[in-house]
Amino acid sequence: MSLARSLRREAEPVYQAIRRHPFVEAIARGDLPPEAAVFYVQQDVQYLTTYARVFALAISQAESLSQMKRLAARMTVLFEGELAPHVSLCQASGVSYEDLKGSLPSQAPAAHHYAKHMVASGSRGMLGETIAAALPCHWVYADLGRDLMHDVRPDDDHPFHDWIAFYAGSAMREGLDQLCELLDESAHTAQRDVIARAFHVSFQMEYRFFDMAWRQEQWDTLVPTGGESS
Repeated sequence: MSLARSLRREAEPVYQAIRRHPFVEAIARGDLPPEAAVFYVQQDVQYLTTYARVFALAISQAESLSQMKRLAARMTVLFEGELAPHVSLCQASGVSYEDLKGSLPSQAPAAHHYAKHMVASGSRGMLGETIAAALPCHWVYADLGRDLMHDVRPDDDHPFHDWIAFYAGSAMREGLDQLCELLDESAHTAQRDVIARAFHVSFQMEYRFFDMAWRQEQWDTLVPTGGESS
């Protein structure tokens, strides 16, 4: 079994907790509270900026032109594709995505910690570790899209049809396969325990991200507003 697939198998209990989380279950039922959806989108807009920076780090660490091209293709999807699920959440919540994106709060604790973890992993200069930190995000959403499409079978009237359909799409699965290949190719550049640690922390943080949005998590002490801080 490849290293990527082995790590994903180890993370299965965490994935099952994500699949059963109230935020995800509310998407499945179509009754996600608007305040949770808005909070999620506000935080995810900022998270994706960090995610793109991590992919830029990965490109700089790539060992071949082929790896650079595959990583650049993932960035293109990131820049152009993630609009659809955000718009889906906003439309279901009765808010304008452009208005929401134009006034972002400071990062919530979980989003802040997740971003710092990814940047720290990418900054150590090892491609395997960098990809391992970024891979769980793609994997969790690809699997959620697949499972929700199978379990819910949303029709066009489902409030979150477009959100589910986007992540269930073939492009997500194809991108996942490419990232797994890249991780397996680059595993020799970092020891397995370093790669595993980066992967499993990010997988845990995926759970924390949904939980953060569901609870609209705030800092215990007042912090300045003003958007992305990483």
